[in-house]
Amino acid sequence: MAFILKGSPECVKSELELFHLPATQTAIEDGHWVEFHPDVFDGGPVEFHISGSGKEYVDLSQTQLYVKAKIVKADGKAWEKDEKIGPVNLFMHSLFSQMDISLNDRLVWNSSNTYSYRSYFESLLNHGFDCKTSQLTSEMFYKDHNDGLKLRSKFFELSATVDMIGGLHGDLFHQERLLLNLVDVKIKLIRSKPEFCLQGNAGYKVVLKK
Repeated sequence: MAFILKGSPECVKSELELFHLPATQTAIEDGHWVEFHPDVFDGGPVEFHISGSGKEYVDLSQTQLYVKAKIVKADGKAWEKDEKIGPVNLFMHSLFSQMDISLNDRLVWNSSNTYSYRSYFESLLNHGFDCKTSQLTSEMFYKDHNDGLKLRSKFFELSATVDMIGGLHGDLFHQERLLLNLVDVKIKLIRSKPEFCLQGNAGYKVVLKK
C-alpha cells in the first residue's frame, strides 16, 4: 500500500478501535498560570512583555486579559447618575482598536485597526445563547438594544471601577500549539478613541487602572 508521506506509520480508524487501550499523556508534567502586568499610560497603548523561559513552553490559547476600567469626564471628575453615557457592546475589547504581537522582537501579527470588529464578530457568531448570557458578560457583552445599554451603563455609574476578563482575539491565541521556550512575546494593545467605545454625550473618557 502506498503512503502519502514517506515513513508515515500505519494507523487504525477510531471506528475500528473497539479494544484499543487509550494512550497516557506523559509529555507535559505540570502547568501553571503566570500574571504579567503591563505598562499603562493615560490614553496610550497597553504593552505586555513576556520573557521566554529556559525550560517552559507557553500555551497562548489559555491567555486571559484582565482589565479594570472606569468612565470619567474629560477633566477626570466622576460623572453623575443622570448623565447619558455608557459603554458600547463587548466593551472590554472595544477599548482597543489594534493588537500587535511580536516574537523575539519580530512583528508576526497585526490586526490593522480591526481588532474591535474581529472580537465582536467572533463573540457573536462563535458562541451560543448560554455563553452569551453568562461567560461573555464578564467582557461586557450584552445584546445590543436599549436594555443592553442600560445594563452595561449601570456597572459604570458614578465612575465606578469595573473588572472585566476574557480571552484575546488573534490568530496566535486560536491555535493549540505551544510556544517554544526562549521566545520572548510582546503584545501591544492600541487604545480606541472615546468616541468609538462610548455611547452617549461627548466629553467623557475611559481610564484604565493599573
